[in-house]
Amino acid sequence: MNRRSYLRAGAALTVGASTAGCLGGLFDSGPQNVVLSPPDDQLADSSSLAYPAYGESFPTVTLPNPFAEEPFSVADFEQPFLCTAFYAFCPAECILLLNSFAKVQARLLEQNRADEIGLIAITFDPERDTPEALRTNADRRGINYKHPMWYYLRPESADAAKQVVEEKLGLAYEKIGDVNGDAYEFNHTSVTFLVNPDGVVERAYRGEQPDVDRLVDDSLTVQDAYSQDT
Repeated sequence: MNRRSYLRAGAALTVGASTAGCLGGLFDSGPQNVVLSPPDDQLADSSSLAYPAYGESFPTVTLPNPFAEEPFSVADFEQPFLCTAFYAFCPAECILLLNSFAKVQARLLEQNRADEIGLIAITFDPERDTPEALRTNADRRGINYKHPMWYYLRPESADAAKQVVEEKLGLAYEKIGDVNGDAYEFNHTSVTFLVNPDGVVERAYRGEQPDVDRLVDDSLTVQDAYSQDT
């Protein structure tokens, strides 16, 4: 039995004891298709949140990759991945967010495990986030965007970005400032998703500066659990 059929048959891969504290039984009947134990900082049941969270399916999106001939499809990806949404012209939050992703990539490279975890950054500002702008973003953040497990994804239009990021991922954003010009900004929600190889969310980390140690440790824990079942 391969790892996908193993999980889909209903076998639990939950690591560690159930988390006590403020969750107070939110996950008493916890999902059976996750590796990590319930998060102690998710203050609402996953079904009550606007975005997919612990134990829920991640949307099966397919988006253009400006640095590859073929688009990226979540459904075809068979390793754990971290995914977030951003825009390269962001003056504050996204700088911190992509800095964290760069540090995760560096940490995985140091451990010779960068080939095991996908790193996905979806822009919701495709009009300005051209391939050239994304290269500049990578240079400024210290990201190796040519690494085969790094993915800048760029929807084909602003409408397509809205459909994926806001409607499917549940990450709200609003254009502000010079909305009819080129100097606009966005108010937006910052969430980083950790998704296992079966397309199920293991973690939804809120905030623009997720803890790098936690991102790395959680991702590798998920990967190691799946590797044991191959």
